Amino acid sequence: MVESIVVMFENIVLVVFFSYLFVATYLCSLSSGNRLRHKLLAAYLLVVVIDLSNIIFNDFYQTYPDLDMLRYNVSLFMGPTLYLYVKTAIYNDFTLKLKHLLHTIPYVIACLVMIPNFFSVDNASKQLWYDNFTAVAELTFIHFMTSIQFGLYLVAIYKHIIRYRKVVVENYSDADRLNKRWLTQLIFLFTLIYFIGLGRMYFRFSIYQNYELERLVQLFMVISALLSICCILWQALHKPELFNGVSSTITVTDELATSKDNSSVAKTPTIETEKYDAIVLRLRNYMEHNKPFLDPYLSVDTLAERINLPSSELSITINRKIGQHFFDFVNLYRINLAAEMLIKNEQPSKTVLEILHEVGFNSKSSFNTAFKKHLLMTPSQYRKLHS
Repeated sequence: MVESIVVMFENIVLVVFFSYLFVATYLCSLSSGNRLRHKLLAAYLLVVVIDLSNIIFNDFYQTYPDLDMLRYNVSLFMGPTLYLYVKTAIYNDFTLKLKHLLHTIPYVIACLVMIPNFFSVDNASKQLWYDNFTAVAELTFIHFMTSIQFGLYLVAIYKHIIRYRKVVVENYSDADRLNKRWLTQLIFLFTLIYFIGLGRMYFRFSIYQNYELERLVQLFMVISALLSICCILWQALHKPELFNGVSSTITVTDELATSKDNSSVAKTPTIETEKYDAIVLRLRNYMEHNKPFLDPYLSVDTLAERINLPSSELSITINRKIGQHFFDFVNLYRINLAAEMLIKNEQPSKTVLEILHEVGFNSKSSFNTAFKKHLLMTPSQYRKLHS
């Protein structure tokens, strides 16, 4: 059984290795779209390629053990490259800066740790390391450091994705910007690989060492890696531009409210209530008479400019005073107008598709989702009910 697992493992590694290498090469060759985003994803894939290369080029690395140890430590770049890629995917103004070199510190530490007892000794002594792999303190330290580091990067990635969603629902009305499910699924897949890797560590470094189970867990890891590249390819072929990024400078309502609470300008609750009541009245009048929601790409900034208000004041008014996200606030006006048009006698021939475009939606799926959310039925059911 062990031999069959090893053979299957090596075959899948071969497929993953060349698949990742091909996609990374393709991403580096792209001249359109967000080139930094493409290159950072390519960098992540190449890090995985280098990490897996010892299985394919085992004889080469045995001849050059120093290169093998540099390869072993390169997995410390998986977390940083994936993290920076996600930031380019959700923030359209993200750029690499000198401070991002700090992400290389763990790799430098790992290499420095290896100098006294590995890089500075002869090949015979290095071979003793390989023969006692799980008993070498330095390698155990690097392995645990890599796992902890990648886990922390995953937490940071999820925090940025959650913040991105808050920014979108509080500042934009187009559903396309909320289309982050593919990225969340991809990160979830990487998280699954991470936890499988923790299982592999358990069977390698704990008192319950088991080579067969470690190989089996490693097989699941490479299968998950193969699924991740299939996910990337599928999305690239069917939806080449999935992400409309947002500016990293946009502040969510919670952050705005905190900054206002900490400001030096003190106002009584009565004055604040009267102020926001007036803004709500002014906003609702404008929405009903001017119908800005017909613009499918309406944003808080655009609407604030039209009614001559600071965007921060408008955002707080909608999210705190009215109690809705901007996304839901605008969509409610669109749905109400669509509901009227669906049952008007003079417009019986208008299709649902025509109506959804007229009221400010740009896709049938987002219209149906919003309609069902607000009126608890589909547009077709609503029309049939009132016919």
